[in-house]
Amino acid sequence: MPNESHPHNWPEAAGCVYGELGAHSLHANVRELLAGDSSQRVLVACSGGADSIFMLCQLWAQADELDIELVVAHYNHRWRGEDSQLDATFVQELAQQLNCPFVTAARPENEAAFTETTARALRLDFLRAAAQEHSCQCIAFGHQQDDVLETQLQRLARGSGSDGLAAPRPIHFFEAYPTHVRPVLHLGAGAIRMALNACEIPWREDISNQDLGISRNALRHNVIPSLSEALARNASAGAARSRFLLEEEADALDGLARLTLPEAFSDSVTLDRVALRSAPRALTRRALSAWFSAHHLIQSMSAPAMDLLMAAVYALKRKNRLSAGAFYIELDEATVRLVSAQVAGQFLVSGSIEAGESLMLSTGALLETEFVELDDALRSTIMTGGVNADLEAYVAVAAEEALEVRGWQQGDRFRPLGAPGTKKLKDWFIDRHIPVMERKLLPLVVSQSGEIIWVPGFPPADTMKIGTATKWALRLTYQPRNPI
Repeated sequence: MPNESHPHNWPEAAGCVYGELGAHSLHANVRELLAGDSSQRVLVACSGGADSIFMLCQLWAQADELDIELVVAHYNHRWRGEDSQLDATFVQELAQQLNCPFVTAARPENEAAFTETTARALRLDFLRAAAQEHSCQCIAFGHQQDDVLETQLQRLARGSGSDGLAAPRPIHFFEAYPTHVRPVLHLGAGAIRMALNACEIPWREDISNQDLGISRNALRHNVIPSLSEALARNASAGAARSRFLLEEEADALDGLARLTLPEAFSDSVTLDRVALRSAPRALTRRALSAWFSAHHLIQSMSAPAMDLLMAAVYALKRKNRLSAGAFYIELDEATVRLVSAQVAGQFLVSGSIEAGESLMLSTGALLETEFVELDDALRSTIMTGGVNADLEAYVAVAAEEALEVRGWQQGDRFRPLGAPGTKKLKDWFIDRHIPVMERKLLPLVVSQSGEIIWVPGFPPADTMKIGTATKWALRLTYQPRNPI
């Protein structure tokens, strides 16, 4: 019964939907956590959709038995104008009838480049702040079983490991934030809607869920049904079991890593490289991730950057230096060490890079270089503009020349390929409508003479262009940050 607006007796409705499934309506692990030795306050994230309405009703119907107090929270993303406001009103009226405190917020109107990613980040920031304000030990999310496979497919495409594929977990503990719980993760969307319909319980339907331009929607409506049909089985149920098994294995690996490489799980600035090299790679990777988390640097480590660090740890090269956020990672024969680095604005001044080297940037992005021999086909592709300037450039520089990689500075001038002359890089940014914050994060590749030879998003410098007689070129590739 989506988008019904008539008055509803919510206490009666919550009792009815609880009667449909009883205690099984809450995930066993979540139920055990909530029914602990002391009373708890739970912040319930409620969008007004079927899943979160079902979850709120079930938690409310069992609140006395579990000895929990509920606070209802709603974040208005302002996706859909008046409909978004109606969602907020719907949830507020529900909370009032259930006699639960209600807290809400809306996306700032000046939020630039609003995307699914920023939407999730803004909502999570709001929920965590609300939980702290209302002394809530847990935040309850309405993820259900069908969400698992959607998440796994997205993360498989990113190359995630067992931790990523074990998400979303029914219980997720954090050191600095309230625990995240997903009380209905074991139930499919069909079962949830059947229970709501049996009790004539309305919910709000978000029309943007039908937008196939959003990757999760395309997976939900096209890919997963086709997968289930091709396999003649419920792919979502299978993925849920795999998620459970991966969680078990991820927890086991975490325990082994803590026993094998305990320093990585502390605030130590130095790790034993010999011990890292001696451990199985799965434990070393996990330990390094924990080490960065302990130093609040995990956001500076992209997946390619972590792969680069792993290669450096196991390489025969005795000394190496990579960058991560406001630190360098320095490797010698015996240790891996974090050393404070000079930071300009929000971009790490990372020094020089030579052909064949790769450089982790403070943004978590990766810059790679290699000399390539040009055949006629590749030369033609380059000269006719067939290269994606956002991610790649070919420049004619000497093989032995070291290049500087740094952030944008006021007064920088640049002449990209085909431009009649140089002008301030700031003006080029304005012409391309590149936001100020993004300008500060883009790397500038600079020659020994101080000339800017490439900025991702632009063609390379005109003075470095590839000609018909060019036989060798330096290939620069830029990989924006991709979460681990």
